[in-house]
Amino acid sequence: MRFGIKILAATAIAVTITLAYNGCSSSVRYTRESFSGQQQSASCSKSVAKKGSPKTVSPIFYSASSQSKLAQVSESYLGTPYKYGGTSRDGIDCSAFAGAVYREVYGVNLPRTSVKMWKKGKAVRLDAAKPGDLCFFRLGGKRGGIDHVGIYMGNNRFIHASTSSGVIYGELTDTYFSSRFAGIRRMH
Repeated sequence: MRFGIKILAATAIAVTITLAYNGCSSSVRYTRESFSGQQQSASCSKSVAKKGSPKTVSPIFYSASSQSKLAQVSESYLGTPYKYGGTSRDGIDCSAFAGAVYREVYGVNLPRTSVKMWKKGKAVRLDAAKPGDLCFFRLGGKRGGIDHVGIYMGNNRFIHASTSSGVIYGELTDTYFSSRFAGIRRMH
C-alpha cells in the first residue's frame, strides 16, 4: 500500500513539473527516452494466411508481445523528418507513417491517405480506445475535413508525423489537438 502511494505521489510531482516546464505550449513533444521502460498496450493476433494471400488481422487481441512491438516499431521512427508525400525514413507524412507501422506490426496494408483510413475504420469512443487505434484530426485543411492521422498509444498519447517536427509523441489533451480532434477509428 505504501509503495502505491509513493508511485502516485511521484507521478503527481512529475506531472506538475512537466506542466510547469511546458507552460502553455501548443504541443507536448516526447522523445524515445521519455518513454523508455514504460509498457505500451496494443497488439493483435494474425490469422493464418495462405501463401500468396495478404495477411489479415482477425480479431485484434491486445497481447504484451504486440504491445511491445507497436512501441518498438513506432518509436523507431521518432525524429524521422516530415515530408509531404514521403514514404521512407528519409521523410514521411502522417498517413505513410501510420501505414508503415501497421504493415510492420500487424501485417496490414492501410489505405494511403488519412481520409480513406477514416472512411475505412470503425468508430471507437475515446474511453474505449486501445493502443494501435488511429487518431484523426481536422487541422484546417482546404475543405475542413480529415487531414491528419496518428497512432493512439494509450493514456491520451499518440505518435504521429508532425509537419514541423517530424515523428513525435503528442497529447490528445493538448489544446491544439483537442480542439481539432475528429475521433478514433479501429482498423482491425
